[in-house]
Amino acid sequence: MKKMKLFIVMFAVSSAVSGIRGQEVTVSAGADIVSSYIWRGQYCGPAAVQPGISLSAGNFSIGAWGSTSFESSWREFDLYAGYSIGNFSVLVIDYFFPRNLPDGEGSGYFDYSEHVFEATLGYSFGESFPLSLAWNTNFAGDDDYSSYFEASYSLPVGSVNVDLILGATPWEGAYSDGFALINASIKASKEITITDSFSLPVFTQAILNPDTKDVFLVFGMSF
Repeated sequence: MKKMKLFIVMFAVSSAVSGIRGQEVTVSAGADIVSSYIWRGQYCGPAAVQPGISLSAGNFSIGAWGSTSFESSWREFDLYAGYSIGNFSVLVIDYFFPRNLPDGEGSGYFDYSEHVFEATLGYSFGESFPLSLAWNTNFAGDDDYSSYFEASYSLPVGSVNVDLILGATPWEGAYSDGFALINASIKASKEITITDSFSLPVFTQAILNPDTKDVFLVFGMSF
């Protein structure tokens, strides 16, 4: 069964690569700096730098994303492959979290029992009704089908873009002991003009996890 799940992941990646061949490829790279790493209503670590690189061609995309806290208490390395058609999108992500042990030893990258593989199905209604929906389910690796559902609505307020986000887990898993609302947040983003040719995107996000009764206020900037 594990070999079959791994085959599904490799098939998704190879399909994305095959789709990119013969088409014009766009490469993008950048990084975010965040005051703390909050993911789906959960605290993952303190202030961090989060770089990413992606290649896209047509409807296909592949990329890598990571996070490293400034005090080296958290590291993450993710690979993903995605495909979009119309308003629908499909994404497969391989999450890897190296263990930062006192003796300096950690998990080997090729020990796939230490990875978590997730499939995501998304739908966006478009600019006329800027609501996006996403369903995420872990299907292989160090997890047992934990799932997360999120709805996000975007609206401009002057020069600021505001995102209203609600996220829940439908059943027992890594997020909670059962169905729970775990992410209720509001995110405000804008670009600060530095020069005539350069602006700095920044955001502030207030996050409430009603399940754990945690609250977070995060500031971030993108390069």
